[in-house]
Amino acid sequence: MAQYFYDKQIRRYIQQFIRLFSGFDVQMGIDENNLPIFQKVPVRYGDINRMAAHITRENSENVVNSVPFISCYVTNLSMAPERRTYQQHVDKVEMYEKERDDTTGNYNDKIGNRYTIERHAPVPYILTMNCDIWTSNTDQKLQLLEQILVLFNPTLDVRTSSNPVDWSALSHVEMKNTTWSSRSVGSSIDDIIDVSSVSFDMPIFINPPAKVKQQKLIHTIINQLYNLDDENLDLFKTGDLFDKSSVEYTIVTFEDRKLKFENEKAYLLNSQGTSEDLVNGGDLDWNTALLPFSTLRPGISQIRIRKNSNPGVEGNDIIGRLSFDPNNDNALLVDIDTGTLPANTIVAIDAIIDPQKNYPGDGSVPSALNGQRYMLLNDLTDIAQWGNISAVKNDIIEFNGADWVVSFNSTSANTTHYVTNVSSQDQLEWTGEKWVNSFEGIYNPGYWRLYL
Repeated sequence: MAQYFYDKQIRRYIQQFIRLFSGFDVQMGIDENNLPIFQKVPVRYGDINRMAAHITRENSENVVNSVPFISCYVTNLSMAPERRTYQQHVDKVEMYEKERDDTTGNYNDKIGNRYTIERHAPVPYILTMNCDIWTSNTDQKLQLLEQILVLFNPTLDVRTSSNPVDWSALSHVEMKNTTWSSRSVGSSIDDIIDVSSVSFDMPIFINPPAKVKQQKLIHTIINQLYNLDDENLDLFKTGDLFDKSSVEYTIVTFEDRKLKFENEKAYLLNSQGTSEDLVNGGDLDWNTALLPFSTLRPGISQIRIRKNSNPGVEGNDIIGRLSFDPNNDNALLVDIDTGTLPANTIVAIDAIIDPQKNYPGDGSVPSALNGQRYMLLNDLTDIAQWGNISAVKNDIIEFNGADWVVSFNSTSANTTHYVTNVSSQDQLEWTGEKWVNSFEGIYNPGYWRLYL
């Protein structure tokens, strides 16, 4: 009994074949209003059992079956070695269910149960079917044949299953031969029923049972992974509150996705550096990208950016807490942990200014005080309001209590430096050529990771 398996596969192929011939009509004359009278032509499986046939004949041998009607039946089932594949092949498919709210009974957008389906190689066959058209006159036969024959040129597709993981659901029916009449020349005029036959071939697959495995263990690891001591472990087992400060993460990295970090937001990019979804069209969105791995936990999930030239070399990652952007599915809001930024090598500046447009005490820039420091957007030469100082774009100047002096000389600085802009709280990085935000920019695959 444990080895029993029956999935009605051949039966479904036969049913789909019979459905191809349902719904046909023949005109049986005209009514008193000179309108055509149509009769629906029934279709049935030709292998009728003896008891049912006797009932339809009203328990008498003198009753003739009513016509027209169509019968379909199997004439042959043969192997198809030319379509045979490697017999031991196993294909694995990952399936995800939506999470169901036990309170409301509705599904939400979170991932629920996960399954792995192992599909084994199916066995190919050719199913040969006959379609007999029973009529009482030639006009009925011509009406039905014309409606049927026009459908096959020479094939018609059929689908035997709506299961998304059924790789043999789609097949086709090919017309192979026709027999015009069961009557022979010179037959008796008492043969009131004529049968015309059409034969068809249908390539089919017979599938062995598939293995369906629910990924309960993986689901638990992804969503509830903690490093607990004995006391908290007991609380976790009983469902009571426990110390969740030791929460661990599922680490996700994409081999074909870039990241753009700008204005405290992380944008998902394709391998070409744009937000377009090159496979499905439209724009990339974080929900779809994270679906196979886990769900983002706002305020807990992290993004980690590695600024090393080699992503395989351990370094001090820049870490930010993530949350969804309600206005853009392609953006995540990032709260950078300033404690993970590179250490400043230069004393903080008060602001970034254009010395050719602003000067101390003009209303935009406060009066000069000891220790004030500014980064320059333009060259500063022979401007009376700044006193006797000469500086160039990207320099940092400082007021020493008496005069403005150059504190950072950009023309001679060839190494990397970091400084914080107090007015914006951004950290700036000197690349040797220009100042840039120390963590904004586009990051290639491997240089950024998500901790979900």
